[in-house]
Amino acid sequence: MGKIDKEKEYIGALKVYLALITALLMGDVSGTIRLFQNDVLDFTFWIGLVTIVVLAITFIKVAKFMNKKINDLEDL
Repeated sequence: MGKIDKEKEYIGALKVYLALITALLMGDVSGTIRLFQNDVLDFTFWIGLVTIVVLAITFIKVAKFMNKKINDLEDL
C-alpha cells in the first residue's frame, strides 16, 4: 500500500470518528436540554454540561487534525 493510500485511509477513519463524536454530542445536548426543561438540575445535568464541553473540544481538535492531514496530502 502506498503512502498516499495509507493517509487516505487514516483520513477516512478520522471522518468516522467525527461522525461518532457528532452523534454523541447531539444525544448529549438533547438529553441535557430535556433535563433543563424539566427543572432536573441534578448531578446528571452537570455531567451532561461537562461532557458537552469535552466533546465539543474533542470535535474541534479532531477536525483541525483532519484538515492538517488533508493539506499534507498535497505534499505527497
